[in-house]
Amino acid sequence: MVRFVWYDTAQLPKIRKAAERNEWFTAIVLSATQLERHSYWIIREYLEYRRIESRLVDLLIEPLHLFQFAECLLAMKAIDERECQTIKEINKARNFFIHRRMREKFKRGREAREAYSSLVDAAIKILEEKLQAKTAMVGS
Repeated sequence: MVRFVWYDTAQLPKIRKAAERNEWFTAIVLSATQLERHSYWIIREYLEYRRIESRLVDLLIEPLHLFQFAECLLAMKAIDERECQTIKEINKARNFFIHRRMREKFKRGREAREAYSSLVDAAIKILEEKLQAKTAMVGS
């Protein structure tokens, strides 16, 4: 399979720095957006490699979101069940941060670290090991 060339805008270091600073909103939202972005390209590449018409590929994957991308990656065997569940948990946390109601409170301090630290670490691991997220990706 020929790898597409795309450039990351150094989001992994930003995610790590946000986690180190306990900036969980930034760490979770960036993790989710990067998982979605890289999942999109992996799935697109997979479909195009199988010679599916580019316009059909667009119709199939454009409306998808992170939850559905996780299911697609699992079906492609690009990730395992545990990683699929982790991506869904990150999506849920991201949705909480973005769509929070006024009466819902953010977790803070140790409670936030316990809830989000391992999630962010898992997101980075999936990005690096399964979705090949790097500062720059060059075709091979």
